[in-house]
Amino acid sequence: MDRKEFIKNEINQDPMDPFNHYLLAIELYKEKAIEASFKQFERIITDFPDYIATYYTYANALLTEIKEDRAEKIIRLGINEAEKKGATKALKELKQLLELNF
Repeated sequence: MDRKEFIKNEINQDPMDPFNHYLLAIELYKEKAIEASFKQFERIITDFPDYIATYYTYANALLTEIKEDRAEKIIRLGINEAEKKGATKALKELKQLLELNF
């Protein structure tokens, strides 16, 4: 079983664990399945908006793919969620990402 199939199996076993969905999005991106990866990241933001790691990783991928408008929106969403959750390290990283790029 390859890595992606393993992750999909984990999602099937526990579909409410955002970490496995996050891993799948990253794996898809590594495989250059950009649109599938972005769709997965969007799903995480919709289904698990408080899974803060998603915002930074997704925004970086969007910036790499020259999708600045969406990247800025994702960073700002992440800042909002990090503030609500009290995730100070993630908040600092997202603010730095925003300052460096916009």
